[in-house]
Amino acid sequence: MIKDVNVTHKRLGPLIAMNLVAAKARKCILNVSPAGCGKSAATDTVNTILGGRAKKYTSLTLAGLKHIAEELTEYGGHLIIDDLGTEKSFWSRTSTVTVLASLIHTGYVCKITQAYVLEITNFRGSAGLNIQPVLMNTLVGDEDWVAVIRDKALRYYHLIRPREPKAYLPKPSINWGIPLDEVSGCLTRGKLWFQLITTGLTQWSYARCLEHVPQLLRACAALDQRRQVNTSDYRILSKLLKPMQLERYVLQSFGFEAGRIFDNNVYCILVEIASHGEPTIKTVCEDYKVSPTTVERLVQEAQEWCFIKANSPKKIAPTDTTKQILKIAGVNQKW
Repeated sequence: MIKDVNVTHKRLGPLIAMNLVAAKARKCILNVSPAGCGKSAATDTVNTILGGRAKKYTSLTLAGLKHIAEELTEYGGHLIIDDLGTEKSFWSRTSTVTVLASLIHTGYVCKITQAYVLEITNFRGSAGLNIQPVLMNTLVGDEDWVAVIRDKALRYYHLIRPREPKAYLPKPSINWGIPLDEVSGCLTRGKLWFQLITTGLTQWSYARCLEHVPQLLRACAALDQRRQVNTSDYRILSKLLKPMQLERYVLQSFGFEAGRIFDNNVYCILVEIASHGEPTIKTVCEDYKVSPTTVERLVQEAQEWCFIKANSPKKIAPTDTTKQILKIAGVNQKW
């Protein structure tokens, strides 16, 4: 499926595949990338594949769930939030991520206030949310990041900007497979298993890794219409989860549970390097609508990540450390 997508939409296949696996595994996935990198194309493709099993919303706060509580009770489909940036309220954006992450993990909501009673039971669905990195700083700085979001949602850091954007969606040859509950448990030992756990630990606690990783493995098997997890599932999931590891490099913490900053400028530079190799100053200016002076200043402030090559035209080149980090994050891996 990844190869099918990459034929027409180069390097978008892994993002679509990871969203499909997360949907099958009943997980909440947060797709992080700048505008124009294919987030909407990926979630729209997933929506097309799932058909009537998917619903699209702008935002979903806890109070808002009251109006669709009956629909979500016993619901087993996929919820899509195409762009959290369209919701102008910071509180509403954070609440949407928090509510969905919590609902998907627990499977229920029970809230009683003076004004209303909200109850959702046996929710067995999933969610895919798109967010631009410029909004991540406020999200990671909220207390809900540690209390709810960090352990209950998968953050996928998509670093690829298409060089030749397409006006149509990919048409991958894949179906929804068999029900997840028909797939038996997986082997929780061996080198491939511990590689997955090591990757998961960059975002989740160990206890949550023991919950998320087996479900994701079973989802890979279910999408391939198999009732047993095999070695190929470990290998494909290991490759799909590699972008998760970028979080430990772009998210700075100043305390154990308080004080976090998402380095948006560094992330945007990494997107350009991952997409173009050594992008020209002009290319970066066009992608982010800034002046050459601004680009040069931001590169100077990120000297451990990149430097300016005094070519004609000037280019931004990655440091050896950056090359290694991008390799860890799965940039340019073969499929």
